[in-house]
Amino acid sequence: MEIFDEITLRTSTKRLSDWQCVAFMAYCCERMLPNYQSFFAQTSYGKINVLRAALDYIWTWVESSQLPIDVASLTAACEQEAPDTSEFSSIYTSAALDAATAIAITLDALEKPLENQLVDVASLARDSVDLYVQERANLDPNDPLLEEKILKSDLMQAELRAQRESILMLESLSETRDLAARHLRERWSNLRKGSLDPT
Repeated sequence: MEIFDEITLRTSTKRLSDWQCVAFMAYCCERMLPNYQSFFAQTSYGKINVLRAALDYIWTWVESSQLPIDVASLTAACEQEAPDTSEFSSIYTSAALDAATAIAITLDALEKPLENQLVDVASLARDSVDLYVQERANLDPNDPLLEEKILKSDLMQAELRAQRESILMLESLSETRDLAARHLRERWSNLRKGSLDPT
């Protein structure tokens, strides 16, 4: 069974280069972006094109190390698209907040990738699934087996598996950065299904 182990994640990412760490973060964000789309479909709130453009800038950096002209403005724009969870009742609200926040964190990492940023994005990806599973199945928050039930859910296992397998793939890359990054972008970006969609 897959588990979320922050210590193992930190250890694994020490073997990755900066661009590989950002590629991992971008992949987490790509799986979260369709969740934002689901939130928008229910509420008409937000501009998903702002988040999509930010992710495209991130992938361009992964491929070439060329920074967007104004990373700070892009980050602020993503933060602006984060919904206030107290104002919406959609089951996707927290996931939309997590998506916008994760993309903003990943943009910040372009200038100086830090280990805690990668863990933060991976944690947000996990948290999106955690809360969604809890609400979707109407689980009792006081149930002593709550976390075990969430962990065993198909959605959580799929998310944690995607994180583990993507780290392993990044560690095994033998191609040059530009070629490897181009292949990763083709495979990992513009996903039709998000982390909250049935596998």
